[in-house]
Amino acid sequence: MPSKPKKKCFVITPIGTPESAVRRAAQGLLDAAIKPVLKEKGYDVYVAHEISSPGSITKQVLQHLLEDELVLANLTGLNPNVMYELAVRHAKRLPVVSLAEDGTDLPFDISDERTLFYRNDMSGVEALKPSLELVVDAATKEKHPDNPIYRATRSMLIRESSDTIDTDRYILDRLDTMESMLSRLSRQHETSTSKIDLKESTGLQVKVKGEDKAIKEFIQSLERSEIVDSVIKSPDNSSDLTEMYVIPNKASIPFAFVRIKGRRTNVDIVDINKIRVERPTDIIELID
Repeated sequence: MPSKPKKKCFVITPIGTPESAVRRAAQGLLDAAIKPVLKEKGYDVYVAHEISSPGSITKQVLQHLLEDELVLANLTGLNPNVMYELAVRHAKRLPVVSLAEDGTDLPFDISDERTLFYRNDMSGVEALKPSLELVVDAATKEKHPDNPIYRATRSMLIRESSDTIDTDRYILDRLDTMESMLSRLSRQHETSTSKIDLKESTGLQVKVKGEDKAIKEFIQSLERSEIVDSVIKSPDNSSDLTEMYVIPNKASIPFAFVRIKGRRTNVDIVDINKIRVERPTDIIELID
C-alpha cells in the first residue's frame, strides 16, 4: 500500500544575509523548535532560503503560500517580505500560525490576530514547543479562518449587495471610520513615545482593572520583554484599580506596546501616563 503523502507547511521568516544575527536567530528557531514540532505532526517543512528545486523562487514561494495545508509566519522584526507573504496567505483564507519574539510591537492591522510570543533563548525555545503544538492543532481544525483581508472583503461585498439597506451601509461606513481613527491614534502613540530623547528614561504609569491572575500574567508578559527593565506595583491599591510603573531598558516604552499586552492577558487598561525615571536611583515622576 502506498504511503500517505505528507502535509506541507511553508514557513514565512526573515532571512537576512548568511552569518547575520537575523539569519542565526531565524535558523535557530527553525531547527530547534519549528521543524521538530511540525515534523512530529506529519508535515514536510519548506523555507524560501532552503528551496533547492530549479525554477523561479518567487513562483515556488507563492505556490506554497496558496496551496500548502499550513503556513507559519515569524513576524519578528516586521520584515516587509514577511508581511507581504502573510497578506498573500490571508487573501487565500487558509490556516496560518503567527509567532513573534517577545517585545515585537505588531502593527495595528494585525495586533488583534492570534500570535504566539516566544523568548529568544534556549529555555524560551523549549517552552515554545508545547504551545506551538497547541496552536498548530487549533489553526488546522478551524474550518473558516478569519483574518483582516477576509473581514474587509466581506464588508465590501455586504455594502455592495443589492440586498443591503442604507442603514446597514451607514453602520459599515461608521465602523470603517472608527477603525481608521484607532489605527491613526495607535501610530501617533507609537511615534510620540518612540522618538523621545531624554537623558533620563521615559517609562509609563499604568492603571489597570482585572482579576489577580490576569494582572499577574500581564506583569510577567511585560517583564519578559527586552524593552522593559522592571515593573513596580504601587503599594497603595485601595481601589479596584491596580497601579504600576513600567520601567524601560531603553529610552522609552510605546503606549501601544502596553495596550497590546493588556488585550492579550485580558486586562483592562484604564489609564496610561508618561513618567521620567532617573538612573540609577529610579526616581519616578510624572511628565506633564
